[in-house]
Amino acid sequence: LDRKSVVYPAVMEALRELNSGQYVEAVLTGAIGTGKSTIALFTTAYQLYMLSCLKDPHRLFGLDPASEIVFAFQSLTGALARSVDYDRFRSMIAGSPYFNCHFPFRKKISSEMIFPRNIVVRPLSGNVNAAIGTNIFGAILDEVNFMARVEESKRAADGGAFDQAAEMYNAIVRRRKSRFMAQGGRLPGMLCLVSSKRYPGEFTDRK
Repeated sequence: LDRKSVVYPAVMEALRELNSGQYVEAVLTGAIGTGKSTIALFTTAYQLYMLSCLKDPHRLFGLDPASEIVFAFQSLTGALARSVDYDRFRSMIAGSPYFNCHFPFRKKISSEMIFPRNIVVRPLSGNVNAAIGTNIFGAILDEVNFMARVEESKRAADGGAFDQAAEMYNAIVRRRKSRFMAQGGRLPGMLCLVSSKRYPGEFTDRK
């Protein structure tokens, strides 16, 4: 990414551990300015690079070659997912020698990043069903501690509590496992859950 000079040593250490192959999810929380979003974005870039090294990812994972393999960015709203994470990620990738020379995306399309082999980076809306039908390989769920929690909500299937963060998380996890979990194997890619702390018992605490 040509960003070595802007990554603090502590952040680099966290990135190395997180992307060592031991983990499939990350909970990134704490105070503002501790590198949560940076770790999530650099991790997603590394996972995109790893996927780009596969000659035929659709065949490897048993997917229809015409289908997309997606890295999703989701937040409270689609506008936040785009302005806070997607635009920054796009800028990082656009400035990368590797992603310009060896695995470029179509720069004329601004709404999403379309790479070779039908690999796509896409911001999603804040709707809990936005990921339906999608082959989610990796994702960033941002501001999860600020998402809606409503008791006795009509949006809950049983009329009970509605938890936007939990619903988004479960939707993405189901799609990752159903598409990419090999028999007897481990789940590839990475799901990053990002948010500043807000109150005890919030979503990142429960995770």
